[in-house]
Amino acid sequence: MKKGLIWILIAIPVIGLFGCSDDDNGIRSVAPEPPQGVYAVTGDHAVYIYFNGPYQRDISEFIVWRSLQATTGYVQIGTVPAQDNPNLDLIVYEYIDNSAVNGTTYYYAVSSVNSAGESSGLSAEEVYDTPRPEGTVVLYPNNTLPALSGFNFAAASVVPDTSVAADVYVDVYQGTHYLNARDIQTDLQDMGYTSNFTDIGYAPDSGWSALGFVELIQGHTYVIWTRDSHYAKMRVLAINLNGSVSFQWAYQTAGDNRELVAPPVPLKKPVHGPGYLRTDNTAISSNR
Repeated sequence: MKKGLIWILIAIPVIGLFGCSDDDNGIRSVAPEPPQGVYAVTGDHAVYIYFNGPYQRDISEFIVWRSLQATTGYVQIGTVPAQDNPNLDLIVYEYIDNSAVNGTTYYYAVSSVNSAGESSGLSAEEVYDTPRPEGTVVLYPNNTLPALSGFNFAAASVVPDTSVAADVYVDVYQGTHYLNARDIQTDLQDMGYTSNFTDIGYAPDSGWSALGFVELIQGHTYVIWTRDSHYAKMRVLAINLNGSVSFQWAYQTAGDNRELVAPPVPLKKPVHGPGYLRTDNTAISSNR
């Protein structure tokens, strides 16, 4: 596994740093435990790494490692100073990898270093992430301003609802705002209320709308599966008094990557029957 492979590579020149060693008083010291609970949060040109420090006081710092492969090739990218922990409390640490490139999948691990300079092995969890672009946008209903109602994720641009470049667009029917798929190859799903944009970390593998539209509700996050198999998400920040809708959005530039988990399992798009899309602003079901 990861820990075994990588430390075989780097332990030979620094074998004295691992395991037990004699200090100046002849007392044998023990290498620290590795961090636990390591996980990553996807950002824009950034990956946020979180981990739990071990229940030990004699920790001076943590080393963050990164690789393009799961089991080998890890290199040090940064350190995090350890907090003194006399009560042996649970302390959660954060490291931000600001050198990450959008669309590239990275694997991460963390190790502990004690005051004697002894290092632990790498953390056991397999942690990987693929950063992606994000931003905010205001869209207007196509009933009022059609030129400002559609959105193209790849270009991060507002487009008309009728544009072939549009992935989704907004409209209003009987006073209710809706997010619509632009074509039959685009899928939508309402993930429900989320307190933060990061609550939805990856796209689901089922549950896509059979209607081609979803009601827009403030605080809800929506996942979009584009016609060319990219994943995106939008969260409604506000439905404004002028009828427009303010969104926060993110788009995964790596195709077939549900991290918004990689390496992903490609999914087969659902087959949509007649009536999935509308050609005008009339209802296509009793609920619309």
